[in-house]
Amino acid sequence: MRSRTSFFNRTVFWSDQRHFWPLTAGYALLWLLLLPLTRLTVLDHQLAGMHPSEMLHETLELTAHSGYWVAFFTAILFAMAAFSYLTNPRATNGLHALSARRETLYATHFLAGLCPQLASQLLAVLLAAAVLASHGAFDAGVTGMMLLALMLPTIFFYSFAVFCMTFTGQILAAPVFYAALNFLVVGVEFLLRTFAGSFLYGWPGTSAPTLTAFSPLMKLMLTIDVDAGAEMARTEMPDGSVIVDYIQNGPLRLQGLDWLLLYALIGLVLAALGLLVYRSRPSEATGSTVAIGWAKPIFKYGVAFCTALALGQLLYYLFFGQYRASGDYSLAGTLACMAAAGLIGYFLAEMLLKKSFHVFRSGWMGAAAVALALVLLGVVMSFDLWGYESRVPDAAQVRRADVQWSSYTGNSFSARVEDAETLRLVANAHRALVADKQRQLATDRNYLDYVAQYELGEDASEPNPGEHVCDGYFSVSYTLKNRRYSSAYLFASELDDPASPAAAMTALYNAPGVKLQSVMDYGVMHDYDTWGADPRTLPELRFTGGYFSQSVWSDGGAYVHDQERDLTAAEAQDVYEAILRDVAAGRISDSLFRDDISQSRCRLELYATYRDDTDYSAPNAPTRNADEDPGRRTRTYMPRITKQMTETIATLEAMGIELGFQDGNF
Repeated sequence: MRSRTSFFNRTVFWSDQRHFWPLTAGYALLWLLLLPLTRLTVLDHQLAGMHPSEMLHETLELTAHSGYWVAFFTAILFAMAAFSYLTNPRATNGLHALSARRETLYATHFLAGLCPQLASQLLAVLLAAAVLASHGAFDAGVTGMMLLALMLPTIFFYSFAVFCMTFTGQILAAPVFYAALNFLVVGVEFLLRTFAGSFLYGWPGTSAPTLTAFSPLMKLMLTIDVDAGAEMARTEMPDGSVIVDYIQNGPLRLQGLDWLLLYALIGLVLAALGLLVYRSRPSEATGSTVAIGWAKPIFKYGVAFCTALALGQLLYYLFFGQYRASGDYSLAGTLACMAAAGLIGYFLAEMLLKKSFHVFRSGWMGAAAVALALVLLGVVMSFDLWGYESRVPDAAQVRRADVQWSSYTGNSFSARVEDAETLRLVANAHRALVADKQRQLATDRNYLDYVAQYELGEDASEPNPGEHVCDGYFSVSYTLKNRRYSSAYLFASELDDPASPAAAMTALYNAPGVKLQSVMDYGVMHDYDTWGADPRTLPELRFTGGYFSQSVWSDGGAYVHDQERDLTAAEAQDVYEAILRDVAAGRISDSLFRDDISQSRCRLELYATYRDDTDYSAPNAPTRNADEDPGRRTRTYMPRITKQMTETIATLEAMGIELGFQDGNF
């Protein structure tokens, strides 16, 4: 009689189902509440008049966004239930004493935890589809996408949870490993960024993480969405008003489906790796925090490193870094805090592995290695061995740069720069700040000392007495690199030195394109995609109207009344052209050091549209606003009007608008 190898044991499978049936029942009830029951209630009582496509869109959106969240939290529960015997020595020895092979046990327990989840999801989706069908909104494609949105993340998160279970013999350690490893890469990236921010002058610090793909939950939060083609319907009412609405006319699309498929494939790989780990796992490791021998050093030094980055930086901030800017740091303080925190993490991990407090004598060599590695990391950062601080991209290699200067004189600007000449001025300003690093840090330190003394009520003299200083925040974002100088100081006495930060920044401020953007983009702007863009570069720019308002005050400072009026499209165009003439003639404040700006108290808005070249079918494409015409996008400018802008003032006065001015900073 031929023997055969089996990877499934029916008895073990049904034994698992009997043991954790309350978890399965609760999970099934959760999905029944989330999908068919809520759909039935909402459609019957709130959205009965909805178009079928809108019903499908709303249901698929709910499914897509709840699928990965539920999978993340429940996967570890099913993994702990199916493989809980690995944390009980008696249960482990009993099962491993059976004639069933390790592969059979692993596959059976794996399926025992996965099948109830997938079966519950299938039942909930089919019932939800039946509810939609009863309202004339059944769509087989949408039903399939709902199943994928639920099952694919479940496969990944459950496989990952099982993988974590095979590494530990402590039931409570499994969820800790599971949660930590899901966010480990992004967390370490964040900690390294903040650590580098203590050392590196000009480090942006708070930029968005780039390794979100290694944190599946974060990645799915950013990518999963539901999109559909739509056409705009404009209904003109009897009173002349227009109601704008969108009617979906295209097939629904689940954005991020490619990432769901990728993570599901990775989950299958993790399931196979979990089998390899399970086969090599000794039965006597039950009860250990880390059950696999080769993983223990990784756990120990990983905990030490992460503790050093997290706790060490907290200690440094509390004792040394509260009044220090990036690039201005205490090297000794940093190394001491990092080494102390790293040793705490190392010995804590050693205690967990050996289940004993007596680890200091046997673990001193590893502790010394951890401390040495952290000191070397601090020294590497301190001396900037990779040349980050001094590296300024060559203007010829930069396609675009977004620059911003926010100062306390009121002469602030933000601009998107693309022409070669202005990019050269950006690079010059950047190099000047880098070359002036030591004085910038010293000036900032003196200023922070002054602020600290002032807050404590002590007598303090302002730094740099008699020196005309313009201080503010300078940031520049190149195509691939970001820099931010959160405290930058310009000295008026150095304006004649073309290599000084004061001269370089002033030259950048007076570049024609930058000057126009600093005037036009002074207020709150719509359409983030073209924020800071030179309005002359927007395709087919047309002004459609505007709005003016101003509070009138008496010479004695008493409020008189408000005046306001709408601008026609022609008037808005005239104002824009007058601003262009003022900029071309240099009738804009030409000094960043001018702190007596005479600025109009008015609120002036110019409404414009331009040709929309956005590809809305692309992944993660923005959503069009409902009030925008097909093929065009809207934008609102809020220009700042100053006394120097004589052409603009004359144009507004010809319209019957008289401006009031007030000296001072805004």
